[in-house]
Amino acid sequence: MSEIYTDSIYNHPVLYDVLFSVSCSAEMNFLLEMLNKHCRSIIETKKRKNRPVSFLEPACGTGRLLWRLKKLGFDAAGLDLNPHAVDYCNKRLRRHGFASAAVIGDMADFSLATFSRRKSLPFDLAFNFVSSFLHLTEEKDAVSHLHHVADCLTKDGLYILGIHLLPKGRSHCHEEHWHVRHGNLTLQSVLKRKSLDEKKRLETVEFKINAYTPKIKYAVCDTFPLRTYSLPQIMRQFTDVNRFEILETFDFNLDCNVLSDETEDVVFVLKKRQ
Repeated sequence: MSEIYTDSIYNHPVLYDVLFSVSCSAEMNFLLEMLNKHCRSIIETKKRKNRPVSFLEPACGTGRLLWRLKKLGFDAAGLDLNPHAVDYCNKRLRRHGFASAAVIGDMADFSLATFSRRKSLPFDLAFNFVSSFLHLTEEKDAVSHLHHVADCLTKDGLYILGIHLLPKGRSHCHEEHWHVRHGNLTLQSVLKRKSLDEKKRLETVEFKINAYTPKIKYAVCDTFPLRTYSLPQIMRQFTDVNRFEILETFDFNLDCNVLSDETEDVVFVLKKRQ
């Protein structure tokens, strides 16, 4: 019988990092593809100034991609509210020979000054793949986040934003499962909806990770609220904020996706408006 810890998943960065490690390669390839496709002028400008292209990850968690980007010669930074995740991220960066690049910060309230080492240089591309945007359960915080990301981006900068939507005309996904093995560590996770209030645009989800090694078994169980969006609601959000234009959309497999009211998972490629 394994012990069950009721705690934030984000307080267990090793589990979180291993669980989402399977998507790192695809996400990295996608970032580089979007950079080369939509940011040619930025790339050329940075070459002339002998500066690296820079990436920002709001709600970076363990910084799964930050150290990988730095390995390729890019500049990269992130912020997250959870000090355990930020500490894990920075320790790994230092192990790979890089300076700490993640700071403790709120994705609804930050600026270039939050990243003191940058000397107010804007970022070229921001990204958030795993629906962390939905943790902003208040309208004002979602609006503030989009404005702050835009403020931190250079001219023609991109924001790649992944969001789980409520589809219209078919049943919603109530439960998702992952199974990952890394060395002697095996993880089985379940993300389950506990309640949904479409009028208040809130759902409560339970996220449980079962961890197994040859010697121990335990589980971490977290419950938290998320803001819900239908496709028309997120499109209206972008229109109301009016800081980005939509260049492309993809599904969570990062394949091209045609948007419809039945769309459930979408990655938006957004370009900062002038």
